[in-house]
Amino acid sequence: MSTTSVIPLLSSWEQYTALYPPGDLRGFAHWLLSQPDSAGPTHPTRPIGPTTAPVAPISPATAPIHPTAQPGISSAAGPGATAQSTLLITRLFRILQFLSKPGIKKLGFKDMEFGVLVQITLMDRPNKKELCHEMLIENSTGVEITKRLAQKGFIREETDPDDRRSARLSLTEKGKRLLFQGYEKLAAIHQGFLEDFTEEEKQQLVRLLSKINQYHTPRLNTPKID
Repeated sequence: MSTTSVIPLLSSWEQYTALYPPGDLRGFAHWLLSQPDSAGPTHPTRPIGPTTAPVAPISPATAPIHPTAQPGISSAAGPGATAQSTLLITRLFRILQFLSKPGIKKLGFKDMEFGVLVQITLMDRPNKKELCHEMLIENSTGVEITKRLAQKGFIREETDPDDRRSARLSLTEKGKRLLFQGYEKLAAIHQGFLEDFTEEEKQQLVRLLSKINQYHTPRLNTPKID
């Protein structure tokens, strides 16, 4: 491959990784082929002149699906339906994290601390094993987060009367106050996330996502707490 063909390809790779930091070679190939001026891997990036409007990049997740593409099988027009769905789910999760992060950070939380508070409230006094299993996190992660929250005075640990070796987790009054403040900060984000959907579409989305969740959850190994 000549130097003149390598340089445009490297430039395209830099552009792709800047837009999609976790991207890989397969995603790069889909993205490159989806560009309006793409003529193959060695095609140079089209210069944008004063009279040429820039073309918005197409995400691998939102690239059009070829009519004959089968689930899990990619085509030159973009990833198949299965790959596209998983990319979209991942991307939407990151969008929600991105929108929520400033408000959570202002309350003094980091990592998954706020999510742990929410889950403890929803589960009503879980032990650490139950909490880690529900949140799909490793035992070491769960232990470290609950330890920090306890030190900050947000949660308390009480001996389980049915199992003296285990402790039940609950929120302190301080933890409850911060949790409600977090709800208030995130309310507009959560309510507007599916704003373009009708109520029927929202219910359909819940049914579809619940079906995926019910399929995969039993196949997961339960994280163990030492």
